Amino acid sequence: MAAKPLPLSAAQRTAWIRFAGVAQGIPAELNSRLLAESGITQFEYLVLNHLNLSEAHSLPMTRLALLLASSLSRLSHVVTRLEGGGHVTRAKSAEDGRVAIATITDTGLELFRAAAPGYFATVRELFFDRLDAADLADVNRIMLKLLPGVDAGGILAPLAAQVGARTDAPTRY
Repeated sequence: MAAKPLPLSAAQRTAWIRFAGVAQGIPAELNSRLLAESGITQFEYLVLNHLNLSEAHSLPMTRLALLLASSLSRLSHVVTRLEGGGHVTRAKSAEDGRVAIATITDTGLELFRAAAPGYFATVRELFFDRLDAADLADVNRIMLKLLPGVDAGGILAPLAAQVGARTDAPTRY
């Protein structure tokens, strides 16, 4: 018989509730503002972002799903919506016909570039403007500890370091 899990301490419950509020609240606010300003959801924005940052502006759908911590089914529905707007195309891989490749179109790049400044302004307002340099260092240290628990494929931590080190990132949107 498995041991009964210990209850959370008062400090743990408080920290968890605050974390959950931020982890749910910031994406909800980003989603709301992106919809109002650009007509796309945060998830759609993130799809366009990953395609923008990738080589040839294309990624296999399975890889894109991993990067977004999404099911392939959810991603497929979102890509279908983006395809309908002419923002993304989907085609079979030339190397392996079982693999679907998503590619951002010129129209998708225009939409992404138009949405990016508002997205980053909201991220700055809701997150970074509330932190000093020591807080930011603490957040990075804590996220390095937490990320492996939700990154089974081991791709998010290296990706974060790679994108963070880019010197051309501001010019990519």
